[in-house]
Amino acid sequence: MRRLFPVVASMMVLAACSKTPGYVISEGKMAEIMADLHTGEAVVDANSSTFRKDSVKQAFMQSICMRHGVTTQQLDTSLYWYGQNIQEYIKVYDKTISILESRIAEAEKAGGKSNDRPRSISLDGDSVNLWHGPASLRNSSNNPSEFLTFTFNTDKNWERGDRYTVSVTPINPRSAVFMTIVATYNDGTAEYVTLNEGSEGKKSLTLVLDSAKAAITVYGTIHYAPKPGEVSYLDSISVVRTRGRNDNAAARRGQQTTRMR
Repeated sequence: MRRLFPVVASMMVLAACSKTPGYVISEGKMAEIMADLHTGEAVVDANSSTFRKDSVKQAFMQSICMRHGVTTQQLDTSLYWYGQNIQEYIKVYDKTISILESRIAEAEKAGGKSNDRPRSISLDGDSVNLWHGPASLRNSSNNPSEFLTFTFNTDKNWERGDRYTVSVTPINPRSAVFMTIVATYNDGTAEYVTLNEGSEGKKSLTLVLDSAKAAITVYGTIHYAPKPGEVSYLDSISVVRTRGRNDNAAARRGQQTTRMR
């Protein structure tokens, strides 16, 4: 998927448990919510010259939560739990994509064509910034948590061994920045890396694709939760793809692998 609303987010750290607690939104319902959020974002992006994006996206989120009978607090809590259980998150992510693809197929069967197909924004070049979100983000207690997400699907510009680096520079932070990157492969496996680090200064996280496998998707998130009364910034946000170098084996050390199916 192109980019699953700033809510698909935050979802990937080491798997901890497999049973969903009662206070967490169920796997199927979460997938439906995430699909609706992605559709809402597509509408806002398509009308960016008309809408004030931030306020409209917030309105979309609130209305979607009401439709599904959950609160935004329940959604945030559930997102946090899925963020600590990557195997459960991957199940939700796969279901979300299936729901969206099914909706596209139904729309086309009815005679309409949808522009909401999964698409890549990958660009040519040995080093290119793929990030298409805001370059800077203001954090405050009025906006208790922020999830920024990205998703890139395989295309002609991908090469085995490519590396993806997420970078952000916190200014006046009082919390840690959480970042994660996941790559899925055609053999049903996924690799991921995470970073959870506080203090000012540039934070970077890199995932190097396996040169022996064909990658399908690279996706990830940046998450920051400000303290009460805090005003801080996430600056110089970027997701840069570079071509693999001959130090790939060393660079891949520490990447975690899990099986999706």
